Amino acid sequence: MKGRTIRMSAGAVALGFALGPIHARALETPRSCGSDPHIQCATYDPDQAYRVATMPGRAVMIQFEPGEHIINSGEGIGDGKAWHVAINDSGAMLKPGAPQPETNLLLVTNRRTYPLSLVDVSAAQPATWILRFDYPDTRARAASAQLRRQQAVSAALGSQQGNGPAIPASIVNSVGTAKSTPVASVPAAANIQYMMRGDRALAPTALWDDGRFTYFKYSTARDLPTIFTKLPDGGEATANFHMEGDTVVVHEVSKSFVIRYGQSVLGIRNDGYSPDGHYNRAGSSVPGSVRIARDHTDASTN
Repeated sequence: MKGRTIRMSAGAVALGFALGPIHARALETPRSCGSDPHIQCATYDPDQAYRVATMPGRAVMIQFEPGEHIINSGEGIGDGKAWHVAINDSGAMLKPGAPQPETNLLLVTNRRTYPLSLVDVSAAQPATWILRFDYPDTRARAASAQLRRQQAVSAALGSQQGNGPAIPASIVNSVGTAKSTPVASVPAAANIQYMMRGDRALAPTALWDDGRFTYFKYSTARDLPTIFTKLPDGGEATANFHMEGDTVVVHEVSKSFVIRYGQSVLGIRNDGYSPDGHYNRAGSSVPGSVRIARDHTDASTN
């Protein structure tokens, strides 16, 4: 294992002694994490000291949560001559170097302070090979962040449903009559004000935009036509797109489109076109979903 051997200075030794003896009744004895009694766990409490059972010839690993590490000069031990201490990115590795190495150890990380009592094994606690901690503060932050995310999602979806126009299950044909077509996947805030002229065999079964993308749904077995966007000078350009199931998602919103397949042509006019676009409250083009900013507290503090 890569690590650095820590030589405890006289000041560090004095610090350990200055802490004074930890009364046995004040120590928490870690429990077994699973079937192996040597792999032990404890719930972290900043006001609690922990008993680490040691014996000559056996190493001990104190393991922290991901992202937590011992700071510079963050080790203090009572009997530095009786112990070898190596620090790595996961925690601290301890190995006794004397027959009776009982002492105390302080580990200060970028997040917490760990007071440990290194004692001999006993009937109540087998030798500790690995000591891990459960962190109530980390779980509380994660739960709080999850609650904030849920509230943000609920607020965004509520705003989208409450302020968006009602969407009928239809699209409009060239003479303005409604053509009955299921559009359950159309988001509530979509624009469906489209008029069509030309070969209706090329018409999508549903058509809408969300202010960012335009959606051409083809719930048929026909070959897909090519979609062009009309340019300001009257020319045409092939629209950039990707597929989402049976829907062609064009990467823009245009005032006019032209759909071509062979010699067949269908013109489409966007009567709901707005140069500034439509405000997408959900921030997402996926129906029933919202995009929310990642809270900086979601990530572990380094």
